[in-house]
Amino acid sequence: MNYYNWIIPIILIIILTTFYIGQKLKMLISISRKKAQIIYWTILFCLTTSIFLFRTIFAGFFLYFIILNLLFDFIKIIAKHLKNKRLYLFLTKIYYRGIPIIILCAAISCYGLYNINHPILKEYQVKLEHKLTKNMTIGMISDLHLGMNHNEKMLQEIVNKANNLNADLFIFGGDIFDEYTKEELKNLAITQFGTIKTTYGVFYIEGNHDILTNEIKEKLTQNNITILDDQVIQIDEKINLIGRKDYRRNYLHQPRESLENLVAKINQELPTILIDHQPRNQDLAEKLGIDLQLSGHTHAGQIFPANFFLQYGYKKKKNYQIIVSSGYGVWGFPIRTAGRSEMIKITITKK
Repeated sequence: MNYYNWIIPIILIIILTTFYIGQKLKMLISISRKKAQIIYWTILFCLTTSIFLFRTIFAGFFLYFIILNLLFDFIKIIAKHLKNKRLYLFLTKIYYRGIPIIILCAAISCYGLYNINHPILKEYQVKLEHKLTKNMTIGMISDLHLGMNHNEKMLQEIVNKANNLNADLFIFGGDIFDEYTKEELKNLAITQFGTIKTTYGVFYIEGNHDILTNEIKEKLTQNNITILDDQVIQIDEKINLIGRKDYRRNYLHQPRESLENLVAKINQELPTILIDHQPRNQDLAEKLGIDLQLSGHTHAGQIFPANFFLQYGYKKKKNYQIIVSSGYGVWGFPIRTAGRSEMIKITITKK
């Protein structure tokens, strides 16, 4: 992804956001002098820029401030167009300089902050069509985006929760790190994650935000974490495991191998689990006989109402099943108003 292509759109969004928020906030304060107005707009532009670029909780507050104000203005326009004076006057009265919306945005932001700081364990029971010699347990987290809202204590909590699963496999499903994760924090996390206890191992696939240098890959390997980069492995002659490169690699001159080629390498007598960070190509996976796909990436929307447009949870199509995790962390800014941060536990049973 070329981030330079986003510079102009981001600047335009910040300018429009500053103007809209500024107009609404002027209802609360009186600014008459020209010099004072210049100072006001300059401070507001710098504040808006820092909030969006430095990913603070106030970015979420501003987002909902804009959404709710736009919604309110839209309803007022409809009421005025329909010449419904009673509704128009009622809306004008309850708006009261925007103070109720400010209070509501603060409450929503606190709720979003609570959600990311109180992850849940989401459990699934999955039955496979393929013959399975015995039940298996898989633990997984994705989309941690380490550094956004995590510290050493939370890393240890993740390890403790993972160990409490008594899992046969534990999977890091991509975007555990991102562009903002400091190298020392990556190294600390890898050391901690290396203490997760399983029967058959800990596995890692990259997401669209992961930046794994050769040093980080070597560190993962040294801590007994297996990187699956378009690779197929067989777990104790019980299941096939396919770990994919992330879809974005196709645009970084590192195209991933076709799923057909990877499936051609598996033992067709065993059930097959596909780990792909982004929940893409589901029809193809179903056609090729994949039993279970594990993905993340969508964050279950993260910000309401995005959850209505992004996939999350369990879905079954014939013999193909997919589980999309909401992720353990967040991206962009540290609130989650759609879905809960989660670790998932999947119990695979014989049919």
